[in-house]
Amino acid sequence: MGEIMAKRPPTQKNSKDNYRVKGRGEQKGLKAGRDVQKNARGSSAGNSGAGNSSSAGNSGSSRGGGNRSGDGKQKRYSDGYSAKELGKLSESRKTDFKKGGSNRVHYDNDFIYWCRECNVPLIGEICGVCGSTGDKITLSQPADVRFAQGYDYELIEKHMLNLFSCNPLKDHVLLLNKIPGDDQTMEIIADGRVVGTLRFDLKILDFVFEPTLEGSKLFFNEPFSFASAGRVVKIGKVKTHLNGKNVTYDLVEEYPAGIKKGEPVLIVSGNLTGYGIAHADSEEFYRVKKENESEAAVMSTKSDAEIKAAQILKVKNITSDDSALFLLSDKKPSMEDVVAANVNYIKALGKDAMNTIKGAVNLKDNKDKPVFVSFSGGKDSLVVLDLAASALVHRPFTAVFLNTGIDYPETVEFAKTHCESRNIPFKEMSAGDDFWKTLKVQDHPTKDSRWCCKVCKLNSSNRLADGVPHLSLDGKRRQESFMRSRIPTMDTNPNVEGQLNIFPIRDWRAIEVWLYIHWRKLPYNVLYDKGMERIGCWMCPAAFQAEYERMREIHPELAERWETYLAGWAKKEEVSEEYIRHGFWRWEQLPPKMIKLADELKIDLRRESDEL
Repeated sequence: MGEIMAKRPPTQKNSKDNYRVKGRGEQKGLKAGRDVQKNARGSSAGNSGAGNSSSAGNSGSSRGGGNRSGDGKQKRYSDGYSAKELGKLSESRKTDFKKGGSNRVHYDNDFIYWCRECNVPLIGEICGVCGSTGDKITLSQPADVRFAQGYDYELIEKHMLNLFSCNPLKDHVLLLNKIPGDDQTMEIIADGRVVGTLRFDLKILDFVFEPTLEGSKLFFNEPFSFASAGRVVKIGKVKTHLNGKNVTYDLVEEYPAGIKKGEPVLIVSGNLTGYGIAHADSEEFYRVKKENESEAAVMSTKSDAEIKAAQILKVKNITSDDSALFLLSDKKPSMEDVVAANVNYIKALGKDAMNTIKGAVNLKDNKDKPVFVSFSGGKDSLVVLDLAASALVHRPFTAVFLNTGIDYPETVEFAKTHCESRNIPFKEMSAGDDFWKTLKVQDHPTKDSRWCCKVCKLNSSNRLADGVPHLSLDGKRRQESFMRSRIPTMDTNPNVEGQLNIFPIRDWRAIEVWLYIHWRKLPYNVLYDKGMERIGCWMCPAAFQAEYERMREIHPELAERWETYLAGWAKKEEVSEEYIRHGFWRWEQLPPKMIKLADELKIDLRRESDEL
């Protein structure tokens, strides 16, 4: 069994942006706690999500560069290799990034192209089918864009039909681009345009959809305008501009039935069209309308001026500019069509990654080291495994799966069967029940205290070669998260004795990973088609709450086991059911967004015994 971490020290008063979660030590100063919950503002942007690489514990921080130092001596890399030695490796695609304010990383490869002739996304400028030059599409950071698939289409369809009674995006190739947010947040790209955003709302524990200006214009075109008419709010003509403004009751001429507070609506005002967010249900609007038009309005508890000043909706974006108008193409390409348009670029990426692998394993110091491929059952390690099979024809290697004991059943099954079907030597290193045994003597892991990685991964990793120097091919990518943004081509793993990690696809984005998978026709983990963006442990506290909610739907039996534990923990720590249900258990120290959420949901962050 893995090493048991010491109990956390008693809680101390923290800054208002890091309020200690109750139940993890005695909380001091009830007044300070109330003030923190009352005064916290804003929300924490960005959620790194759960990692799924089997070479656990390597943060991938780069400590070296490729240039010569000023004294003429070759600069050594963190793994001890010189620039000349690393020059034997293939030059990876340039993926520069800049560190901005607030430790934010900016990636320069924040764009793709779109072939208007074939209506397909491109990872290079020229379409491989028609030869056309694609339009450059700039992406929101971190630009780790991917294809929508399976459940993603179902989710988009559900929200489109619920809100607008039609789905203009049906059967189109859609891309999803993750962006910073309180939880999982994705831009939807169709025909090269960002048409909307899917955002998981931690308050209602469900996704919400909001169109962009261009996305809203789709619903004003035939054949969708008739179906979506029940979502169109009409505003009278005004002399001032409306963008970003809250609109009061007296300016609204039509407000269809069925609109709910907080939902997006389509807006028409003269020759202007766009979208906004409802501040009131339809019932509330008509109640205010009735009060205002009634002769008894003057006698109302609200004055006539107050009624007229009631804010009904916020206009997000509205314009008559034709540049925002576009019709979706009649061409609805298949994934085979998309691959054909990108095949030359995919082959080049694959060749480059294979050269990286060959160059690394053939370095003088590495020729006699055993080679392992860290195979987690996820998409990235799947690609690295396939690249290794092609690159290391004359060099034996073994696929290693670190079974944490809390992996999805689908992941365990896929890792085994995939290697068996390809006759790839497979070694499973299992943590057994170590996680559950540790859980009996220690509080559960959190985002800021992930002891599970050591117990379930690192201990198994260190048993793999028992300190004997070895190579591990790993699928980590720079654009997965801030923590991985600086991974070099090769780096020693400080947490696994003797392990030298090689990252052949570190500069790839998710779209390139998926293009490679489809080009090679590789079977992949079915969880991706069931709504999982990344594959890791099923109860990982570092995953999105959205993924946890999806896990509850896919595997209710797993959720029941975990929530039985959480119920017992909640009783012991005197926290509410809502505290658990909305995912507060995932932090040891709550970030501002969760303090704000607690305030909105009226969830007390103090223990009941603290009030006595």
